Amino acid sequence: MSVHQVPRFDPARHHRRSIRKRTHDYTSPGLYFVTFCTHERYPLFGQLIQKQLVLNELGCIAYDHWNSIPGHHPHVSLHAFTIMPEHMHGIIELLPGDRSHHRSVSDGQRPLGPVPGSLGAIVGSYRAGVSREINRMVVQRRPPIWQRGYHDIIIRNDVMLDRITRYIHRHPTMVRLEH
Repeated sequence: MSVHQVPRFDPARHHRRSIRKRTHDYTSPGLYFVTFCTHERYPLFGQLIQKQLVLNELGCIAYDHWNSIPGHHPHVSLHAFTIMPEHMHGIIELLPGDRSHHRSVSDGQRPLGPVPGSLGAIVGSYRAGVSREINRMVVQRRPPIWQRGYHDIIIRNDVMLDRITRYIHRHPTMVRLEH
């Protein structure tokens, strides 16, 4: 292969296994605890000062985009969340409603990308919006904002919801600096 040739995509070699639960429909109503990290866990969103997280300008962007999710996805309700310098946690609730806008699988082929309205689509939309706004502010080329992928836990009952909510609330309080 010459220096300028790009290797062809080989699904046997280049397949990235999903960590999502195969038997779960991530468009179905329910509560999900999500965690995603910045690229190489770089402390991008602020700093801890006297047991409080002081969000910097980039942290405020992440904060504002999180709170705007229901405006872009009306079938979503947000619960507890926290932003830390290098990661964030949040609880997303997918509400019952019409899911007829979801694309269907035809000819047995899986559609590319996450299913519209799914947890993956919501997380992807959020992360893309944060990245787009931050990258508009930065003059020079910068590394990616986010690590690839994210972690999720399906919240199955009120006991789990309470435990995860308490875990989120144990994180330092977020303080915004107005810019």
